[in-house]
Amino acid sequence: MKRQAFSRTTASFFLNLLFPRRCAACDASLRFDNDDYLCRDCLKKIHWLSGPLCSVCGRPLFGKVVEPVTCSACLENPPHFDRARSVFFLERAGREFILKYKYGSNLHLCRPAARWMAERGGRFYSWDDYDGWLAVPLHPRKSRERGFNQSLLLARRFSRLVSLAAAGGGLSRSRFTRTQTRLTLARRRENVRGAFRVGRPKKVWRRRLLLIDDVYTSGSTVNECARTLKSAGAAAVEVLTLARVRL
Repeated sequence: MKRQAFSRTTASFFLNLLFPRRCAACDASLRFDNDDYLCRDCLKKIHWLSGPLCSVCGRPLFGKVVEPVTCSACLENPPHFDRARSVFFLERAGREFILKYKYGSNLHLCRPAARWMAERGGRFYSWDDYDGWLAVPLHPRKSRERGFNQSLLLARRFSRLVSLAAAGGGLSRSRFTRTQTRLTLARRRENVRGAFRVGRPKKVWRRRLLLIDDVYTSGSTVNECARTLKSAGAAAVEVLTLARVRL
């Protein structure tokens, strides 16, 4: 084991000479063994999510709160998913990290991202509670444009870390949807309504599922996925995302 560790360290050192590691947020030079791809200062700027949180959607709650508490938004419009949690806020260094990964095709950033999801997500969830995982799907057109599905890559690496099998079921996008970025909450919900389908319902029937995505913004996309999965017979759908927008 020591020899293997030494070999990996040596390989990383020489590989870094050819392809120097840079901070995903500020572009500063990094040591060859920096596996977070963030410098010390930028790592300190990541706003990791803890409690208190809404017991359903994971929205941060402020003031003196005795958990569990459900936020007003979830009380007024109960989501189809059973619970959602995120690792950090989409801001500052965390936002730059996501942008570099998602739009810069820096697929190596999937490694620390998946590790954070496994380590910090384990504070909210017990992985033994699930029968399998699913990733929020991209439409084939969007997948071709981007070249990869960032959520699927995250889910695959994450699943190896926590020993959770893929659920199957063939969750897919049945139609192309416009980007959600500039839409209101009501428009976001309408935009994704009926946008997903389950190709093999027997694979999700009565199963407890963990749905993986990169960013939780309004929750409209994961909520529609959860609705689709439950309509196909899933017993429960819980959500884990790498980042969350501060609303």
